[in-house]
Amino acid sequence: MNRPCLPTSIRSVSLALLLLLALGACSNDQLTVSTPPLDRRLPDEISENVTITEFNGTRIDYILKAARIERFNDRKILNAYKVDITAYDSKTGDTSKLKADSTIVDDARNLILANGNVKLESPGGSVASSRIVWDRNLDLLTAPGKVTLVRDGNVLRGENLRTNSRVEFAEMEKISAGGVFGEEYLDW
Repeated sequence: MNRPCLPTSIRSVSLALLLLLALGACSNDQLTVSTPPLDRRLPDEISENVTITEFNGTRIDYILKAARIERFNDRKILNAYKVDITAYDSKTGDTSKLKADSTIVDDARNLILANGNVKLESPGGSVASSRIVWDRNLDLLTAPGKVTLVRDGNVLRGENLRTNSRVEFAEMEKISAGGVFGEEYLDW
């Protein structure tokens, strides 16, 4: 039986195409695409000039104002910069104001970590420090390091303060004091 023959030029083009297909075909590795997970250090949201009002039921728990925030939804973390927080006490109705260069609001653990030029003002007094950790579950503030406490015009300086948001009590180490006192205090 006689077979029809392809011209030499078509045979060589066909062979070249087959060779190209064989060399350019996708391997199994190229078909399996792996997408790396998102970098968890990147925030889900970045906003500027923000006011956030946090409610507990129907009452306002606190109002946070910040020049910039970074929110991490999966970890329930909010980083805020140039911060002013006004917290409302549910028992007394008093307000406490916290100002700081930056804060981390950890909603999962109900903590506020304030850093840099931290100032707390409340009806019971004021606290100034470079760092304050506020455990809102216990209403306990700790200021590790140097701190200045002002109550009723009296100034206490020390280290490692423990108090609450109303500055009703104070525990400190390495205390020095300044203020005005009468003669009745001289006879110890």
